[in-house]
Amino acid sequence: MKSFQFTQVQKSHSLTHELAELLRQGILSGKFKVGEKLPPSKEIEEQTGVSRSVVREAIAQLRAEGLVDSRQGVGVFVSSKPKKAGFEIDQAEFETVHNAVQILELRMSVEVEMSAMAAQKRTEQQMQNILDRMLEMEQKIAQGEDAIKEDFEFHKAIADASGNPYFRRFIEYIGSGVIPAREIITKYEQEPAAQGLLDLIQDEHRQIARAIQAQDPELAKASVKAHLGNSIKRHSQVEANLVAEPNL
Repeated sequence: MKSFQFTQVQKSHSLTHELAELLRQGILSGKFKVGEKLPPSKEIEEQTGVSRSVVREAIAQLRAEGLVDSRQGVGVFVSSKPKKAGFEIDQAEFETVHNAVQILELRMSVEVEMSAMAAQKRTEQQMQNILDRMLEMEQKIAQGEDAIKEDFEFHKAIADASGNPYFRRFIEYIGSGVIPAREIITKYEQEPAAQGLLDLIQDEHRQIARAIQAQDPELAKASVKAHLGNSIKRHSQVEANLVAEPNL
């Protein structure tokens, strides 16, 4: 039976995600051959220090990807025809501060250029759509709500203005997970501070909208970089606080 080393999982990481990735790499690298039986659940638990439920969930994730097949009463085997794994971010990955920071970094690499293209290509109708979505955010924030849905729509409106439909598809895929990451920040703040944070975020949105309206691609890029960069800093500070005071 094959043995393997399990990388120590950080507190902010998903154990299921880490174990699934370990097994996935073992399969894709050829360490576990096609048709070969994976170590039994109990052995994986003992070697990795994770619970039975974590092993079960990790195997289920690999099964959904077509990498393994389960045979009742026999075990789990590497699939004879594994599907090519597509790009995917598991929903559980959106729930930790550490992963939220990394996904925000991914967003920055895409949305900086997306906003520049929106500034260059947007029509008057598309610009009005961006402004309307921003107004909806302001109304929700004024009512004491978090405006997550409206924030998502604002970023989709910018994607539409870029003229490239793949930007919208990317935002639709990743945005529903990233925008709610704001809850990670606000839940550690007292009410006045949380409201002030939403006002600050909204001011960053206004700067992005103004740059696109002015058809200034460089200013649009700088505004998005500042907005997402500040969000990364806010999440990183929460992560540092959680490490310093784990009972928060």
